[in-house]
Amino acid sequence: MPSSERGLAPELDPVTQFPLLYEREYQAVYRTIRAMVLDPEEAEDLTQDAFARAYAARLRYQPTAPPGAWLHRIAVNTAISHLRRRRLARLLPMRLYQEPGERDYSRSEARNVVEAALADLSPKLRAAVVLYYFHDYSREEIASILGIPSGTVASRIAKAMTVMRRRLTGSPAPAGEQNPASMR
Repeated sequence: MPSSERGLAPELDPVTQFPLLYEREYQAVYRTIRAMVLDPEEAEDLTQDAFARAYAARLRYQPTAPPGAWLHRIAVNTAISHLRRRRLARLLPMRLYQEPGERDYSRSEARNVVEAALADLSPKLRAAVVLYYFHDYSREEIASILGIPSGTVASRIAKAMTVMRRRLTGSPAPAGEQNPASMR
């Protein structure tokens, strides 16, 4: 939801109005997580997990940020933690999970191209891109959500765009540049 629309909605107190906050923010939080993990089933599970974490933390909510930004911070952290665990699981010598089988990709070609480009990004870069381009948060709002300086948000978005452009154009990374998936 664009920041101008978020500004029109009355703020809901997570302590006393959590069910209403859940209904109002569920789709936006799901879309954020979905764009980060690139899997709809995992996104559903992680969205529920993020809201469960938010519910457990609702009494500690401080109104320094709007409730939607607070929820997005929890959601982004949940997705990043999941992606780190998933990456570590791939490194285990004995795989303790089953490889995903064939998936039904009935999405448009454009969506597949964007997802492939997003997949090349580290979770931190992906979070900045998703919040900026998918949810129209300002750099300052993203900085608040992620708990980083606004300048860091700008550099993450710029770095992500460079990596994604290379992916979309098929250009190789310059010699000596690190793997984009490991960029922080």
